[in-house]
Amino acid sequence: MVRARLMDKPEDFQNLGINPDKVELWEGGRRNSDAIGNNEVWYFDGNFDDGSKVVIGFRPKTVAGMRETGWTPNLNLAITRPDGTTTQEFTFYDGNDCQMSTEKTDVTYGSDYCRGDFKDYDIHIESTESLACDLHYHAVVEPFRQGTSVIALGDNDEYYYTDLCVPRCEITGSLTYDGKTVNVHGYGYHDHQWFNISLFEAFHHWLWGRMYTEKYTLYIYDFVCSERFDFAKVPFFIVADNETGKIIFETNGNFSRQTELEMMSVGKAFPKTSHYTFDNGDEKVTFNVTWQQILETRDSYGIAPANQAELEKIAKERGLSDMQKVVSTTKEQYDAMGIQPTYMRFFAEGEIAVTKDGVTTTSKGDMIYEYNYVGKPDKRAEV
Repeated sequence: MVRARLMDKPEDFQNLGINPDKVELWEGGRRNSDAIGNNEVWYFDGNFDDGSKVVIGFRPKTVAGMRETGWTPNLNLAITRPDGTTTQEFTFYDGNDCQMSTEKTDVTYGSDYCRGDFKDYDIHIESTESLACDLHYHAVVEPFRQGTSVIALGDNDEYYYTDLCVPRCEITGSLTYDGKTVNVHGYGYHDHQWFNISLFEAFHHWLWGRMYTEKYTLYIYDFVCSERFDFAKVPFFIVADNETGKIIFETNGNFSRQTELEMMSVGKAFPKTSHYTFDNGDEKVTFNVTWQQILETRDSYGIAPANQAELEKIAKERGLSDMQKVVSTTKEQYDAMGIQPTYMRFFAEGEIAVTKDGVTTTSKGDMIYEYNYVGKPDKRAEV
């Protein structure tokens, strides 16, 4: 049987050279090579006091670039204005114009960069068409990885997907949009992911996000693998205490989930509300979340050209570059992979109840989370 598992055994830590007792500086640096199938992302997001929001991702390869060796560095910057309207822009760089340290987070693409050490991060982006940012992230809770952070997939653990995060940071700095620069303050999240398999192949869907309450910081990555990997469920979940910054609960993998679904514009039913129970025996956390606002919708399958001939026609009509054509995928190609990728990002409200030593404490807060629904609807996947 094809396997999917969290690598959290003593021998896993030893084989990967990872300290089981603490997250070390080098873990934030580049973890993959430019080999075929490899990619990673340094990701940042934030909510600000004026109602604006930001999402940032630095990646050494495009999806198409994963098919061959060499770097195809790129980044995305999305800014949601206080009125709720969002603009997202991408920048693509020459592979020779990028530097990524293996000793710590120190990523430079052209004039843009992200740099940090699990305590403080600086992000500068100026090369997108009409957006820019200068932001400083200061961690207020400790960094986290579930086990080694590695989900191993395949008969011999030959594939992997990972996530290493700083769940809550205070953010100061500025955003530039609509021809003006606005000073901002708020709170946000950072993570670093690296993998050697297409997410389209590895997962059917996932819910990923963090919630901030007055008492707690909550982080969740609810992975459901693809049919190829038997729809295996691999949860990452923690609760950190805001006063001390320490992690007070980490799932041991025993959890249950119930959802209330709503049909969305992308033609699939997504959870409107998700109910989770993480039960470690002597400790338990229940978590309920309901989305209030749609921040982003990507119907990758719905808007895809039917086939290569239609893609070439559209490219000619719109004057698309060779790079834009390369990163495009047709319905014919998605159908061959047996997937229908759709993606939504939500602003939500949630409630958490933490039970420790027989005492239950509850707290409410806001949350940004994404639901990446790659596969076709399938009851076995338990959306």
